[in-house]
Amino acid sequence: MKKNIFKTLSLGVLLLATSACNNGEILVDTEFGDFDYVDSSKGPVIKFAPFANKITKAVPTLTDLEFYHNDFKVYGTKLNNDSTKIQHVFEGVTVSAVIDADPSVENSWTYDIDRYWDKQADSYQFVAFAPAHAPMAYTHNNVEVNDASAKFFSPGNYSLIGQNLQEGAPQENEKNAGFTGIGSTDCDIMRSDAVCVSDPSTTPVVTFNFGHTLAKLMVSVKANKATPYTISVDSICVADLYSTGNYDHNEGWVVKDSSLLVNYYYTAPDTAISADNKMYFVESLVMPQNISSTQILTLVYTVYSGSYSEEFTYKASLADLFAGKATEFGKGKSYSVHFTIAPEKNIISFDAGVTIWDNTDSNISIE
Repeated sequence: MKKNIFKTLSLGVLLLATSACNNGEILVDTEFGDFDYVDSSKGPVIKFAPFANKITKAVPTLTDLEFYHNDFKVYGTKLNNDSTKIQHVFEGVTVSAVIDADPSVENSWTYDIDRYWDKQADSYQFVAFAPAHAPMAYTHNNVEVNDASAKFFSPGNYSLIGQNLQEGAPQENEKNAGFTGIGSTDCDIMRSDAVCVSDPSTTPVVTFNFGHTLAKLMVSVKANKATPYTISVDSICVADLYSTGNYDHNEGWVVKDSSLLVNYYYTAPDTAISADNKMYFVESLVMPQNISSTQILTLVYTVYSGSYSEEFTYKASLADLFAGKATEFGKGKSYSVHFTIAPEKNIISFDAGVTIWDNTDSNISIE
């Protein structure tokens, strides 16, 4: 079949221009004027395997990112083969988890318009934050994404509203994965370390290690023994934590207005506690800040014994509760106060501790 050379050349230029913007397909010139599209499944597509806090095998466990968030934004650059030109490969692209209903099947991550490894490139650099809708941004101003001038930042001040995951229904365990930031609720904002791929010819999977940028505070209560009385928790309040600040790549979260305070509540009444399991009543995000004597935890509970009942109020500052164990709320750490109420001894005792925020309750150990 005869072909119009001018039309063919025009089509070739158009397709080449399109392929520069659309990396989902590779254009191969097999013969002058004839083009074939290579299906993306046959090529070395850039793929991701993100984790949270520590790197493990990509199976559905508490250390996988999808336990906390189902998507993230990724930024990536490559250097050409003589290290003279930097190209943007991923510029705030959303990568989403594909969760398989079968827990034995490994989850995967996908994004629109596949990018392919350039095996002739000198190196790639990647960073990311999660979730994709988090009030976070990344800038690298035409340099590699791991350059000293590149940084994560919050576009404006961010405010926690004092969401309590356990409000209305205390739990025997942490809920862990509820800080999604959808609507007006708080968001567990995570960011990754920079990842370098120095040999693109090996077509590796890019492994991100995400860490929490905020802290978590939990309060649990249990009884010393089950009889001869019953104990119910009426309310818990953790008052006057700083709630508003912005994120800086080097300094982390910086409190911007010390007059804007937030309280964390559990207010559903008459929640009976047992001696068998400690019940979590507060589980909240906290902006990194100093632990202060003005931050007061108030526990109101009622003791029932036959026809007799009496209400008690216990108050203590967070500075006293964490004395000798912590002086500040630090990023990626979980701060727990575990109360044990013992009316027969006329005492209430507590253990306070700090753990790495990986959703494994190591009780009162401090790391």
